[in-house]
Amino acid sequence: MAEEELLPFRWGSRQRKRRSRSIQAVSALGQTVTFPLDKVGLLNYLVLFIRASVTLSGSPAFATDGPWSIVKRIRVDLNLSNMNLVDIDGRMAYDLARQMFRGFAPDGGGNYTPNALDFAAGLTAGANPWVIPFLIPISANPGSDFDTGLINLQAPEVQCTVEVRLADLGTDFAAPFTSATGITAELHQVYFSSLDPRFVLLPIGQVVRTVQDTKAVVAVGENAITVQRQGKLMSTVSRFIANGARSDGLDRIEVVANINDTMYAEEAGFNSFEFGRDYSMPRPVGTFAKDYWHARESPGSGDGRDLINLEVLTTFEHKLIVSTGTVLGSGNNFHHLGRRVLVNFVSPATVGVSPLSQ
Repeated sequence: MAEEELLPFRWGSRQRKRRSRSIQAVSALGQTVTFPLDKVGLLNYLVLFIRASVTLSGSPAFATDGPWSIVKRIRVDLNLSNMNLVDIDGRMAYDLARQMFRGFAPDGGGNYTPNALDFAAGLTAGANPWVIPFLIPISANPGSDFDTGLINLQAPEVQCTVEVRLADLGTDFAAPFTSATGITAELHQVYFSSLDPRFVLLPIGQVVRTVQDTKAVVAVGENAITVQRQGKLMSTVSRFIANGARSDGLDRIEVVANINDTMYAEEAGFNSFEFGRDYSMPRPVGTFAKDYWHARESPGSGDGRDLINLEVLTTFEHKLIVSTGTVLGSGNNFHHLGRRVLVNFVSPATVGVSPLSQ
């Protein structure tokens, strides 16, 4: 059949959802759990559940990044780490999930109380059943741009694995901490299958990388992270830690290309206002978002109007201007920058794409 007669993938595919293999028991904190993904369909996103009985004492409280820091790192790799799709910590997964949908947060975000089946993180003295969900995005989003960055798991050359490393210590996520028992990890795949590959035009060869950079903050004033020159920048989330706690102690956020082209210079209050307008929920303390993919009504989706092509720039910096009065500690001040980047790439993950779409 001629290329022009093939059905678009949106019309010729079927969404499917399934748990990936068996639920894995975790013997102790600090362990790494690995899931080889089922070789079915074109991967859209993943959902990870960490369940445990968490025993606390005294008057317990969350650590600075809340229950999400029960997961230290999430990685999604293709072909024995030859291509890294996702590399973020648990808190960054939470913040990115809030940025992708209006009004949604894995814990309700102060907008609503989630069902105990999908989130629970009690803070009472004694044993608390915890259910902590993590949305792990693979393609651009589950909606209008679902086919941007799908990963073809059924290609014979593709091996995709998910690595989840738990926190080393219980006090990384809550204190006073006694124990965490009955820990399990459960992974779910959301993917699309072609109804008949002979008559369907598969998506173009692209991947979306979701990665995190971290830099120490050593002084008030300007603190910059130079972003890798790869692909088209879709979104960023900054998490500012001052003296060991998430902090709003910023004057502004700046986005600068080629040293002297200041594309965005947003006062902290203005950025906070934009967050509430875009996502219909309060902005978490210490978290500052930029969504370059929000070019239509819904966040995290668009036509590429505001994407930043990093590959045509000499340098690209994301800056936090830390307020003069912000108290910094010793070795416990950080700028964590999460980013999603659209990369044009032809690989075994995208075999079978139409040559017309290259």
